[in-house]
Amino acid sequence: MSTLNWIAKWADYTPNKVALTSYDTLENYTYSDLDVYADRLVAQFTKKGLEEGDRVAVLAEHGLEYIVLFVTCQRMGVILVPLNYRFSVSELQRLVDDCTPKLFVYSKSFIEKFEGLELGNTSVLLMNDVKYFYKNKAVEVVRKDYTIKEENPLFIFYTSGTTGNPKGVLYTNKMLFWNSLNTSMQLGITFRDSTLNTLPPYHTSGWNVFVTPLLHKGGHIGMLEKFDAEKVLCLLELNETTLFMALPTMLLMMQKTSVFKKIGLQGLRYIISGGEKVPPELVSYWKKEKNIYIRPGYGLTEAGPSITSLHHKMAVLKPNSIGKPNFYLETKIVNREGEKVKPNEVGELCIRGNIVTPGYWNNSVKTNNTIKKGWLYTGDFVYMDEDGYLYMKGRKNDMYISGGENIYPQEIEAHLETLKGIKKAVVLSMKDEKWGEIGVAFITVEDKDITVEDVRAELKETLVPYKHPKYIFFLDEIPLTSVGKVSRKDLLRYFNSIKT
Repeated sequence: MSTLNWIAKWADYTPNKVALTSYDTLENYTYSDLDVYADRLVAQFTKKGLEEGDRVAVLAEHGLEYIVLFVTCQRMGVILVPLNYRFSVSELQRLVDDCTPKLFVYSKSFIEKFEGLELGNTSVLLMNDVKYFYKNKAVEVVRKDYTIKEENPLFIFYTSGTTGNPKGVLYTNKMLFWNSLNTSMQLGITFRDSTLNTLPPYHTSGWNVFVTPLLHKGGHIGMLEKFDAEKVLCLLELNETTLFMALPTMLLMMQKTSVFKKIGLQGLRYIISGGEKVPPELVSYWKKEKNIYIRPGYGLTEAGPSITSLHHKMAVLKPNSIGKPNFYLETKIVNREGEKVKPNEVGELCIRGNIVTPGYWNNSVKTNNTIKKGWLYTGDFVYMDEDGYLYMKGRKNDMYISGGENIYPQEIEAHLETLKGIKKAVVLSMKDEKWGEIGVAFITVEDKDITVEDVRAELKETLVPYKHPKYIFFLDEIPLTSVGKVSRKDLLRYFNSIKT
């Protein structure tokens, strides 16, 4: 039995333990079920001619069927390509043309988008058909030992952050294993742990924050297709869930519900949060109200995503830190000349280890520009304090130069959010004839009487002039992506509509 065939191991050790629960359909799959279902699907996919290295593109919500697909593809050496179902047909077409899938799987929810795609000779299955095949007891299954190769890609995750064109990141079995170890070491995960996943399948976080580590450890995973703040709180309480991943935006929505005050969440050991800056006051609020520790961290699709973690006992002492590097990886911070920087000096974070991607699908130029001598250049600017704690300054691509000065939007955002009455601030850079680039601030406020002039007056007293945003816009709310990150594309579109 392959050492990476975790499902088969747990099906042997604890066959009747429930591995997966859908809170949408109220179905349960045991580890034995998951093992048998994957074998049946292997048999069906083999008949369809799928071979090692082929791609299966999927346009569907996350759920139990998706996880059966994952186990099946891992056993066959086939690459799973989760597609972002929020994309337009033209955006999806570009991804399909890039990954050239042998099989395309979709759910009925997205039939209109499916019908708009040109798939050529690609085989097509409805997700319901996939489920029929693996539930069909008449399907003859020949049990065998699978050779799961650690270097084989298991996923292609298309990522563009919140700007730029999507790039296909290869995610291997080796990355899966070492990421699971990193996560388990930091949080002490065992077979007794459980999670509730509300994150979408087209992000690495929807798989590799808790889903695959808990499959590795023989834990329990609850699945919910769409995030609903009240429903999530009720499910966490009723099922005594021990681990949960949520973006800061999601946690803010949860604490504002009427349910929040009525439940204890005493089973919840940790909440992992990231993807955006985790405000210290958010950490303090959950600790005060529920005695629950929020552990901020840092990760990216190209590595991990378990890269750094801030120990819960340091969250108050080191506010705004993303923590220290996890166990099985190396990090360094370098300047533009590639030299290591001193403590408290800003530089680009680089990562090396078994959790780093081998590269980008069909994009050797991007691969060679990003991975150099085994080091992944993340494009994230950070600094490390004297105690070894890391702090984000912003994306390399976000930093802009105005009048010869390097300016980090995240620094200005953090400063704006300290001003009285300001709830949220996002700063983007725009081209400017005089200064080269200038800052544009988008702000939401708690005090509706605050004016742009008030903000400028406070900035004048507290922030060096060259860092002041040239334009300041008040918005009712900051636009977000499907996983709760700031949508810089939408903000840019808004700015351009105003300026034109």
